[in-house]
Amino acid sequence: MKQFFKFTFATVFGIFLFIVISVLILIGIAASAGGDKKAEVKANSVLKLDLNYKIPEITNDNPFAGLSIGNLKPSKAVGLTEIRECIKKAKTDDNIKGIYLQLGYNENGLATLEAIRDALIDFKKGGKFVYGYGEVLSQKAYYLATAGDQIFINPNGGMELKGFGREIMYYKGMFDKLGIEVQDFHCGAFKSAIEPFIRTNMSDPNRKQLMHIYGDVYNHFLSQIAKERKLDTAALNNIVNNLSAETPEKDKELKLIDDVVYYDQLVDKMKEKVGVDKKKDLEIVDLNKYATTLDKKTEGSKIAVVYAEGEIVDGDGDEGQIGGTKFAKLISKLRKDEKIKAIVLRVNSPGGSALASDVMWRELALAKKEKPLIVSYGDVAASGGYYISCMGNRIFAQPNTITGSIGVFGLIPNAKKFLNEKLGITTDVVKITKHGVLGGITSPLDAEESAFAQRNVEKTYAEFKSRVAEGRSQIVKKVGTATLDTAYIETIAQGRVWTGTQGIEIGLVDEIGGLDEAITYAAKTANLKDFYTKTYPEEKTWQQQIAESFGEAKANWVKEELGEQYEVYKTLQWVKKAKGVQARMVYDLGL
Repeated sequence: MKQFFKFTFATVFGIFLFIVISVLILIGIAASAGGDKKAEVKANSVLKLDLNYKIPEITNDNPFAGLSIGNLKPSKAVGLTEIRECIKKAKTDDNIKGIYLQLGYNENGLATLEAIRDALIDFKKGGKFVYGYGEVLSQKAYYLATAGDQIFINPNGGMELKGFGREIMYYKGMFDKLGIEVQDFHCGAFKSAIEPFIRTNMSDPNRKQLMHIYGDVYNHFLSQIAKERKLDTAALNNIVNNLSAETPEKDKELKLIDDVVYYDQLVDKMKEKVGVDKKKDLEIVDLNKYATTLDKKTEGSKIAVVYAEGEIVDGDGDEGQIGGTKFAKLISKLRKDEKIKAIVLRVNSPGGSALASDVMWRELALAKKEKPLIVSYGDVAASGGYYISCMGNRIFAQPNTITGSIGVFGLIPNAKKFLNEKLGITTDVVKITKHGVLGGITSPLDAEESAFAQRNVEKTYAEFKSRVAEGRSQIVKKVGTATLDTAYIETIAQGRVWTGTQGIEIGLVDEIGGLDEAITYAAKTANLKDFYTKTYPEEKTWQQQIAESFGEAKANWVKEELGEQYEVYKTLQWVKKAKGVQARMVYDLGL
């Protein structure tokens, strides 16, 4: 009977799995077949931008991008590049009369929102309107909305306006209770990535750098809102500090928004603006639909736009990661392609493996010798993210980009006490050399082993600084030194994090600007009059997307189940998997 139930269960599960896979394949085929069909945009239409999702750098055409357990509905995440292209096209599209921003709990990075915000401000110069409406607005959603002509909130809605800060979770106390010792090796007083594992509170250097970063970002935040809303910056600061944005009516009184309306009233306002009779329907075009109307130029000289988004790992990496080996092969291929006249590297990464970063750096350094290499930063280009891009001929960043973090560290947990006292697991060792089990997690490192590990970290740190000095040597700044040599690099390194604006002041960044500015500069540097861009890595087949979607579905399910505790889970998973010397930021600054 036991065997009967065993085989019955296996059969039922196999049938279920077959059905799920079959459904996914059918969805993939359908999505692939209909993906290239252009949508028809009718006259007097309004483009609707609902950006309340995690915006990737480039459009994710994987129909299973948002797949989770219990959710087999296919979705498509329009990327930052395509969002900006849609806004740019809509500016001159006679059928589009304005943009409707659907506001909500937008938690994208400020640099990403800055790029979209700039595009919306430019869109208004064409004489068309931008209306923002929402029920509950996050602070970042409001920041985006202030690029528009008018902002509306539901009468029973609300808005978050509180400024910036971060509560950081520290795990040392938990590790102590469990009997786990985290042996750390690092270079740089500001390399705070290790602090959650070896401290119970924030160090003074880390507090100093975070106050510096948040202060710079907050000042930019205030000035940009004040500029578009025509408010006094000091008065706006008082509103934030006193939590004065309490109700929609109060928000209107403070001139933070323009009116308090229901959605149907907003539609009537847009009909009036467009010139459509109130009795008729308003033509609203979704972003996904409008994105299908974009034309891709394929004539002229070619500029390769290479996206490096996610954590840097050794090998090929998985979806959402930058695999050092795979990336290096791609750059080598582009370097040798005579049809490609320039490379624009778009970086949005907190870093990761120092070894993988150096493998990538090498190929980028070789590419720079043969064609212009221009770099554009997204939300974050820190630690390994800066390592791979410091060779660029010119680096562009947003004012609120997080960059720098030139420093490295290594973590080796010692779980002997935990295994022995908490789980009853003991270990024994046999070795024929003194350090035959170096790097194990069941015993502490001795003095010689600790010194060995620290020397390895220091060597990597020295190489990191030399890469930066070499890459930035062509830049002469009034920063107290003729060139950015390693001695100067040390004064701005030590793991310290900077904003894009601060990066210009100290010589780590060249210009404030986005991807468009980087591409324009690349074309100018390569003396190109007529050119087009080609995106890399190239789009995967739908079969590859299906294979990768199961891992993403699992991650989405875990995130849904754990909620706010997902960040803890993700951090501990990273500690478990991290190997070798790391050049990365661990926790999210919330920017």
